[in-house]
Amino acid sequence: MNNVEIIVYGRGGLGAKTCAQVIAESALLAGKEIQAFPEYGPERRGAPVRAFVRISDKPIRTSSTITNPSFVIVIDPGLFSVMPELNNHVCPIIVNTNKDKKEFKVKTKDLYLIDASKISLEQLKSNNPNMVLIGVLLKLTNIIKFEDVKKIIEEEFTKKNKKELIEPNIACLKAGMKM
Repeated sequence: MNNVEIIVYGRGGLGAKTCAQVIAESALLAGKEIQAFPEYGPERRGAPVRAFVRISDKPIRTSSTITNPSFVIVIDPGLFSVMPELNNHVCPIIVNTNKDKKEFKVKTKDLYLIDASKISLEQLKSNNPNMVLIGVLLKLTNIIKFEDVKKIIEEEFTKKNKKELIEPNIACLKAGMKM
């Protein structure tokens, strides 16, 4: 692996930043160099948000936003109409949706659709599709490893004193890997 760059598209308060952070911290556990940061528009819940992740074997010297990603993760498919650049990516795109591929007018040939919201509602009883989408990334690549993501989940929810959410989030991760 040389450099991997990922953009996560979401809406404020719905987990794009967390998704990017979990990916980055999982790569850090594997000894990779990482960088993860969000870019907010108007800071309010529901506003479009992009979060960026860089993973490398070498020190990362750039701090600009990512314009030519290796992968894109879309938490809210409604962003395709609000953020037109989404349609122009040629890298693999993972989308949280219950729609069919023909509904998306994208340049990439690698479009992966999964109803991550439905899975998270079943497992977590809330619409937090991050772990499902990270599970799809795990299935498609070797950028990060399941055990590292699992460890980050365990650490974060233990730190937040929400241990009851560890197993449902791991179940979401596994469901994404079965896509």
